[in-house]
Amino acid sequence: MADVWLDGLDTGPLACLVDTGALRTRFSRALAELAGIDVDTSVSHVVVVGGIEVSAAPALVSLRMQGADETLGWEATVWFCDPWPFPFQLLGLEGFLQHFRVTLSAYHEWLECHPET
Repeated sequence: MADVWLDGLDTGPLACLVDTGALRTRFSRALAELAGIDVDTSVSHVVVVGGIEVSAAPALVSLRMQGADETLGWEATVWFCDPWPFPFQLLGLEGFLQHFRVTLSAYHEWLECHPET
């Protein structure tokens, strides 16, 4: 899990599941509405996430993570989904992993991200 801030949403960080098997980054459509983000419904499609069919539509957004010594910010296409019954958002290859070199220890419950250059 990683804490990620979505520009336009002042409620604090979002709990996000880092999913190395997910192609796209997916968040709840309700978050886009709260942050005033316009999603591109002209390219929306139905996908299955965690066994649940959702309608997904993309938007280019600004995201950031806070480290102990630095703030990492990036622009990403996030696919906003409805319905979204999960208590976390999903960080996948496109929108997250493509931007960072990620090292993790599930056993010790830590995650390191370094910008990919």
